[in-house]
Amino acid sequence: MANILPQQAGLTVDNVFYRYTAIKDTESDMVVYVQNKDTQGEGYIFRSVDDWSGLPSNTIVKSVPLAQLLGSRFGDGEILVEGQGRVDDPLIVYSYRYDPCFNPQSDPSCEGYMPQIPEIPDVEDPLSSDYVQDEIDRKAVMANEEEEREDRERIEEDDSNIDEESLEELLGIAMESALAASDNVMADQLSVMNALPPSYMTALPSTTYNETITLSDNGAIIKSLVPTNRTRRMSFAQDKLHNELIQSQFKR
Repeated sequence: MANILPQQAGLTVDNVFYRYTAIKDTESDMVVYVQNKDTQGEGYIFRSVDDWSGLPSNTIVKSVPLAQLLGSRFGDGEILVEGQGRVDDPLIVYSYRYDPCFNPQSDPSCEGYMPQIPEIPDVEDPLSSDYVQDEIDRKAVMANEEEEREDRERIEEDDSNIDEESLEELLGIAMESALAASDNVMADQLSVMNALPPSYMTALPSTTYNETITLSDNGAIIKSLVPTNRTRRMSFAQDKLHNELIQSQFKR
């Protein structure tokens, strides 16, 4: 009698009913065993013994209560006869019940059910790759080199501006000295040639001159009579030439 119960977790057996007819002589000894092997150890999970010794043939109906034994422990069953006699028309009925929440994880409605947490696969950190790390290091080195290059260019530009300003200042001083010397030479030549009137070289008795004549044309006639200062025109032309020379030094 193999697989006498459904193979279902949570199934328990609480009663065994059996019936059979013993055929024997009254004087003969006979013992009948109704039993099931225990799947989890030696011996039997269920065993009922009927001693027919000295009894006549008869039919027995018997109910054996059990303490809700797990159905998975009920192994092969048999009716074993010892002595003289036999068993006819045997019938064995197992009364069992099924607990659907024997395993709480079998149904979300069971008490003690715990939601399944999905297994998270291992994800490799992309930054742990040697190739990626080398690329990051390479870009970091390039960024540092670019920053150093920009710093050098900025320093060179600042030095260039300083040199240009210094050169302009030196050229300006030299040009002013040259103009002053030119003016002195010209004044000496005019003096030797007696091109200047004596009053030009005579100091005035006073540095204050009070104007006594009022002109109605706001000095337009006087302005038209004042000659152009040729020396100033020459100074302007020389300043312009001086600036062009400076700029040409930095455009090379």
